Amino acid sequence: MKPLVSLVTPCYNAEAFIDRHLANVLAQTYRPIELILVDDGSCDGTLDRAESWRSRLEASGARLVLLAQDHRGQAAAINRGLPAVTGMYVSWPDCDD
Repeated sequence: MKPLVSLVTPCYNAEAFIDRHLANVLAQTYRPIELILVDDGSCDGTLDRAESWRSRLEASGARLVLLAQDHRGQAAAINRGLPAVTGMYVSWPDCDD
């Protein structure tokens, strides 16, 4: 069995970028993977756009975890997501990567 890879992605007002980011996660051939997306108090449709990808990601074997917090910055968003990590390996790509 291959080890789980966890991606912790902080997002703030990322509605314009989130589709591309989630499409890139979906395109990865490595599985198992979990994406922990932390919304840092966005006032756009970031969370709704991310939620709209849930069924596609999960059908591909990728687990999606959505977390939200008041706006406190990128480092705080990453720190919010780290306790949710269950994988052996961790990375934190930005949502506009």
